[in-house]
Amino acid sequence: MKRIALLILILLFVAQSQLSFSQHMGGKMRGMNKKQVFMPSLSINFNLLNVALYGPIVQMEIKLVEKSFLVPFVRYSYAGLLSTYQWTNFDDDSQYNPSSIAAGIGYKGFLVLSNRKHFIYYGAFGEFIHEKGLHNMNSDDEYRQTRLATAIYGNMGYRWNFNRNFYLNLGIMPGFAFDVKNEGIYNTGASEGLPYDDFKKNQFIGMIDFSFGWYLKRGY
Repeated sequence: MKRIALLILILLFVAQSQLSFSQHMGGKMRGMNKKQVFMPSLSINFNLLNVALYGPIVQMEIKLVEKSFLVPFVRYSYAGLLSTYQWTNFDDDSQYNPSSIAAGIGYKGFLVLSNRKHFIYYGAFGEFIHEKGLHNMNSDDEYRQTRLATAIYGNMGYRWNFNRNFYLNLGIMPGFAFDVKNEGIYNTGASEGLPYDDFKKNQFIGMIDFSFGWYLKRGY
């Protein structure tokens, strides 16, 4: 619980700092443009490239003020090749559970470039992770592993805006994950229900933000 509270405090601090930075830079950028750029209040985007890493991501962008957005998202870690490999090593005696998923919320700000068509974006996100699976299947040492974790990410990238409200993002999402729970429990035999091992650890986690999306209402 202390780690979760610390994660929330860090996220709020980073978001507040970036909001102040966005407002400061926004004033400068407006001075560069003769016309104000009004971004839409809502958009949705999909990061399918992350299938190669920790699972595809769906994000919503909900406007707070001007070019500052609240961003809830869902990441389906079960559909990620790297996350599956980390759990099963692609061996037949291990199984990653389809209920493995992550969800979170964050902040995203935008800096409008002088051509008023492309944006630089930056942000910070917090995430809750739930994963589970089976190991040593069909043997007396079969055990089920359950992981609960929190993670915090930074995010920076570039957005290309196209006609018909379509856009592309290319950026990075470096982060760090904190295990709250990561344990194995025997699943069969005389030891069923007893602890197998504690796998709790903290680790760096990083993703490529290559996504496409749509503004649900044109705003610029």
